[in-house]
This record gives sequence, C-alpha cells and structure tokens, in this order.
Amino acid sequence: MKMNKLPLLATLVGSAALAGCATLEETIAEETVDTYYATLTGAQEVGGGDPDGAGRAEISISDGFGQVCWDLNDISGIGPITAAHIHVGAAGTNGPPVFPLRPTNEGGYKGCTDGAEWTQDRIEDNPQAFYVNVHTAQYPNGAIRGQLRR
Repeated sequence: MKMNKLPLLATLVGSAALAGCATLEETIAEETVDTYYATLTGAQEVGGGDPDGAGRAEISISDGFGQVCWDLNDISGIGPITAAHIHVGAAGTNGPPVFPLRPTNEGGYKGCTDGAEWTQDRIEDNPQAFYVNVHTAQYPNGAIRGQLRR
C-alpha cells in the first residue's frame, strides 16, 4: 500500500508554524512596560505655580518597542495648556526638559512616540530625578508640576 506524503508534509509545516507562533508570543510577553505616575500641583513648581492647579500624569516606557507614552489627566484650575514636558531635576529644583509631551488633535495630552533610549534608561534607573510640568500663558515657567514615582 502506497502512503500519500502530502498530509504528513502539511502536518509538519503546520507544527513548525505553530512553534514559531509560540516563540513570538513568548517574545511579546517578555516585553516590559514600566509605568510612572506624578501628582501635579502648583505648589510643587519652583518659584510658584498656579495655586488652583492640579492634575495627574501617567508615563509608560516600553523597552522593547522604544516608546514613551503619556496621559495627562484630571487637569483642573489652570488656563489652556501651552506646553508640557518631562524634565530632569530633583524635587525643589528646576532642570532642562528632556521629553516633550504633545497634545492630541482632540486637544488632550495623551499619546505615544519613539523615545531616546538614554532618556528611558535614566528614568527607569531613578524616576524621582524627573518631573512632569505643564505650562500656561499665565505661568510660562510652569503652572503645575509633579515628581515621577513608580
């Protein structure tokens, strides 16, 4: 009796494809996303910010995809936002911006973009050495600010 080799070949190819999927799943599962938070207030701004201002920031960093994502939410008590950044600087000190937080087309501040690896590594090593601040026309140096934390 002659055996048809086509079903055997199809089984082998299918098994190899499934093994490849398992490897891809494992790779995706191994990707790490670190998320940091900041409670934003005017009182944390060096030199004074908006005393009525408040908000929250969530910053997520994906090592494997090289992305930084942000979500500024519950912003209240301040005028229209003119800019927002992640700065390097300990609490009570000002520092240079290292990462811009851009608005969406709808007007909110939420999104993702490619991030410089050195910035990501430095934030992951010491998130408290970085802060988020939000600028307005009335407070061009910063209306609200908060240090990052895990």
